[in-house]
Amino acid sequence: MAICIKFKLLEVIDNKAIYVYGDCSENFEGIFELELEKLITGEIPSDTCMTQVVKVIKPCLSDGQYQHKANRAFSKIYKHYKETRTYLLEGGYYS
Repeated sequence: MAICIKFKLLEVIDNKAIYVYGDCSENFEGIFELELEKLITGEIPSDTCMTQVVKVIKPCLSDGQYQHKANRAFSKIYKHYKETRTYLLEGGYYS
């Protein structure tokens, strides 16, 4: 089964990023927030539960009570942030 997720940066407030996300067939129904600088500097320990790192405000329709798709988007955003120290403006995850 193929996975197709898209995400887009909505805003950044005090280094906290708010993203909208969803399946490629959805219209960005989900919302989550990240504070990656705190994660990279260790202010948020690396063994912190993903629900505390990727704070889902509203899950996308296909994620239901889970946040698997938000976590997949996080992996792409985190990799970009770690290399550039900037939040990724938009992107997708395809597998």
